[in-house]
Amino acid sequence: MIDGTIFLNWKFFWPFFVGSLLLWGVFIWKEWPQRKERRFWIKLVVSYIGIVSLLAMALRPAHQKEALLGKGILLTEGHRPEQLDSLKAIFKRIKTESYVPGKNLALLETTDSLFVLGHGVQPFDMWQLRDKSVSFLSGKAPEGLVDIHYKNELLLGDELLVRTRYNHPKAGHWLILNDQGGNGLDSISLEDGVEQFLELVTNPKASGQFIYSLVEKDAEGLFVGNESLPVTVMSREYLNILMVNHFPTFETKYLKNFLTENGHSVLARTQLTKDRFKFEYFNRGASPIYQFTQKALEGFDLVIMDTDSYLGLGSSSKAALEETIREQGTGLFIQPNATFFKLSQRQSPFQFQVDGKTDITFGETKQNLKKYPYAFQDRFPLQRIILDSVEIAAFIPMEKGKMATSILQDTYHLLLDGNQDAYAKLWTQLLNELARQQEVETEWQALTDIPRKDQPFDFKLRTTMESPQVETGQGTGIPLLQDFSVSTLWNGTRYPRNVGWNHLGLSVDSLSRFSYFVFDTNERKAVAQQNVLEANIRQFGQHEGFGKVKSLTSKDYVPISPLWFFVPFVLCMGWLWLEPKLFQ
Repeated sequence: MIDGTIFLNWKFFWPFFVGSLLLWGVFIWKEWPQRKERRFWIKLVVSYIGIVSLLAMALRPAHQKEALLGKGILLTEGHRPEQLDSLKAIFKRIKTESYVPGKNLALLETTDSLFVLGHGVQPFDMWQLRDKSVSFLSGKAPEGLVDIHYKNELLLGDELLVRTRYNHPKAGHWLILNDQGGNGLDSISLEDGVEQFLELVTNPKASGQFIYSLVEKDAEGLFVGNESLPVTVMSREYLNILMVNHFPTFETKYLKNFLTENGHSVLARTQLTKDRFKFEYFNRGASPIYQFTQKALEGFDLVIMDTDSYLGLGSSSKAALEETIREQGTGLFIQPNATFFKLSQRQSPFQFQVDGKTDITFGETKQNLKKYPYAFQDRFPLQRIILDSVEIAAFIPMEKGKMATSILQDTYHLLLDGNQDAYAKLWTQLLNELARQQEVETEWQALTDIPRKDQPFDFKLRTTMESPQVETGQGTGIPLLQDFSVSTLWNGTRYPRNVGWNHLGLSVDSLSRFSYFVFDTNERKAVAQQNVLEANIRQFGQHEGFGKVKSLTSKDYVPISPLWFFVPFVLCMGWLWLEPKLFQ
């Protein structure tokens, strides 16, 4: 090929070339009896030119051409008209296009630099601007509820706390938290200002799937707007806990009461004298445990044991306990004392360093709590347990289970100070981290924050099945893409057809159902605008001026007009047809 010239149909070169040689060979064989005449050589040259022209038309040669691409304006939702007028005044006859999510941008074919005005393009369309120079001129900040945060999965008995941020609220308006039946559960008034942070709270009374709502009303009680709050309330799973103490302590007493009041099954064993124990049973039948064996420990989700009891375990009891942790996934929490932090590595898997701090503060209300003057040493495979950005405990994985301890001292003082919520939050965090986890064969994860009708909803599926088949609630199959590096991880995309609760499931397992909520077009509008705005600022930055986008030259291959080859081909074929008639 000539430098700067290519054949667009290069992949067919050899079939076309061989065919051309065969065609020319047939022509030479046909005219071979005239080889002693001059007209034979003339026809040979003319046929060669005709066949080469035909081959060129088939291969479609193209040459490289430089083009100066210009600037363009992409108008997205929320753009400011004054910005558009200023740009058109500076750049005469600049090309403009309105952005439609999911549609290919025609403007990109003739431009290499863009001014993006407004809230920006959707994240799933940013690939179209990958090779372009972009100046993002953000529009007016969205108004309304731009942030809505809450847990969409709760355990029965937990409170539903909704935190919101309202841009440019109007004084006299009200924000009301309603249940599924439209009954008001909590409300708060709005005030004038740039933004206002709001919190509303309620306690679900039953398990199931519910649609709470945030309703805005004006000073006269007229409806202004509505935001759905889909919530799944799950029945609380109660734990089977074994508490072992060398002697009674206030820490154990209050912890035992907390666990019992929350419905957990507790077997408490307290040593009185050597080989004599006191047993207490809460939410369970009498079944004393004198010796630790795998059979005796079977069925317990968590073992809570003080330091003296842990150090007093015989070799067989300790081996049985550790084997239960590894094989059955039972958690072990060792209640520390001052001696525990000075044990050797042979006696304890945990190692500490002195930090001299005896107080920690956690929670939004800044709760103070005593701690031992030590911190965990960073040693593999130690993993820390964090509460409100504060380290409270750590655990060491042991196959299916965990062995853990804490640096906190006398947590029951929170109850004595009237901070029941802080105490419950602290121990709920520890229980959730350490208790035996139920083995789940299928795990779903939604990747799209705000699912909408007829828009892509992306999800992940983690399963041990070799070829899982996902179906919608209507029985429609969804193709899956297996992750290249993790064979148990699959990705899928669904285009929901209905607003409200939608469901996915595995065709061979009716129990592994995954529910997600599809919002109406008028819901989460300000949230979506804010998310798109922030995504575009992260991707393109935020510019104030109009002169930061430079046009570049673009090199592309332009096909040579086939007329340049068609005309010689027709002339050659015409002459070859006419030549025998001239010499008759």
